[in-house]
Amino acid sequence: MTTPSLVGVLVAAGLGRRFGGRKQLHPWPTPGGPTPLVAVAFDAIAGVCDAMVVVTGAEADAVMAALQPRAFEAVPGDPHGEMLDSIRAGLTATRRLAPRSAALLQPGDHPAVAPRTLTQLIETHRANPTLAIMPEYAGKGGHPVLMPPCIIDAVLAAGVIEGGLRCFWEREPTRCRRVVVDDASIVRDVDRREDAE
Repeated sequence: MTTPSLVGVLVAAGLGRRFGGRKQLHPWPTPGGPTPLVAVAFDAIAGVCDAMVVVTGAEADAVMAALQPRAFEAVPGDPHGEMLDSIRAGLTATRRLAPRSAALLQPGDHPAVAPRTLTQLIETHRANPTLAIMPEYAGKGGHPVLMPPCIIDAVLAAGVIEGGLRCFWEREPTRCRRVVVDDASIVRDVDRREDAE
């Protein structure tokens, strides 16, 4: 069986209030030298994706410049809206670009995921093609989340979801399968300055 067609959805529209602003552009240490956090998050999943969508908002021009020369489709998000609004903007773009493709949802402040974790998500998706696949570490769900077309449609059609996507999974537990991984990076988000240290 071939690898399912995947569109990476990088959500990088937020204002970074808790971080003190410009979070997506914060220099992150990499083997090649300091790299903007949003580019590190992009690179963490792009290798397994057939296309990439980036939802921008705050600092959109600077975020797009930080991602050059990477190939992606930029989608406008609302930096003052809820994260779910930006997720839906990215999922809508995914349906337009590749209606039969799954989406690999990645926050723009999520700097790492082990390659073996991506392999586990894809293999689990192959065996469970109608379920969202979420990595789990130490009892906590993390990112990225792999969403097949039927789940994308359900999220887009769900109307108002108080509490965002997390509450959608709580409300629809049979639609998401968690995969236990030995990868602490899946629960690491950079929300505050101290998270970047």
